[in-house]
Amino acid sequence: MMTDSSGSKSVHTLRHFGRRIASFTPYLGIVPPPALRPMGISAMTMAKNEEDWVASSLNSILNSVDEILVADHGSEDSTPRILARLAHEHPERIRLINVGDRDFPSAINLMMSQTRYRWILRWHADFIARTSGPSSISHLVKRTCSMSAFRHFCIALSGFALDGDLEHQFPDRRDRPEPFLYTYSPRLEYRVRERWESLHVPWYYEKQTWTDAYYFHMRSVKSAARMLQKLYWSRWFDARNKGSSVPMRDYIREKATAEFGTASLEEAAAKFVLDEFQGAIPYSRDVCGDYPEALVPLLQNPPFRLIFNNGKLVGRTEKQHDLSRQRGRGE
Repeated sequence: MMTDSSGSKSVHTLRHFGRRIASFTPYLGIVPPPALRPMGISAMTMAKNEEDWVASSLNSILNSVDEILVADHGSEDSTPRILARLAHEHPERIRLINVGDRDFPSAINLMMSQTRYRWILRWHADFIARTSGPSSISHLVKRTCSMSAFRHFCIALSGFALDGDLEHQFPDRRDRPEPFLYTYSPRLEYRVRERWESLHVPWYYEKQTWTDAYYFHMRSVKSAARMLQKLYWSRWFDARNKGSSVPMRDYIREKATAEFGTASLEEAAAKFVLDEFQGAIPYSRDVCGDYPEALVPLLQNPPFRLIFNNGKLVGRTEKQHDLSRQRGRGE
């Protein structure tokens, strides 16, 4: 008798096979082939309060993709200035898009509509690409552009993740694969699914997962204030949908100080660090290989460092971060 697990796996396999067959329908004229765009890759990045890594993130792919569309989504730190500077320094490669006050899915759909090339790479502002080796961004580009020009593809990618500082990770070490690379179609659309945006992929796209770790995700190598925002954002989002008008920064301050039993956001952030990173384990070169080149210079003088005493986490240092200045920023 087939178990639920094996049954779900069989359904997934059938769907995967069905999509693969459907991806050949452009040859038969049943659906249109990919848009008549130049072969190449348009990367798009929308950032909110990502001053820690956004410059390194964009620079790591700058010389590999054909264009980068960047947009700020209501940051309260230096992210808008960083994006504007990079667009000014590289006008031939980086385009700054104004998304106004649109919600996140609408903003990312606007960006997608303004891309110019056949392939789109959804690139988060805390991704750092490898620029050498067999899993480099150049190999990703070469592999992508070798795919059939008459079929539609949606490819899930997953990078290695760093947590707490540059030398630690959570035991999973990698993110769950997500659809970050796909051929452009006007029928592609990001929609809200529960609390997050989700890419709606038409039935004639073949879905694949590429297992190479082409990038490192600076998943929680960020300021404690920024991590508190990540912790409370979804709860604030729910409260807003239920009619609350409390600004996000006030919501975070109220919830963090109450739940961590502190008088200030700074104290709450310090307690959060101890709770959040207690299970971090050392970075493994055997599993993950070498760091991306952009991170190597930072290893000697890292912006964040977890502090251990007799194997127990006792704190974390942060450089160039002032919690009193940053309290309550963004999502």
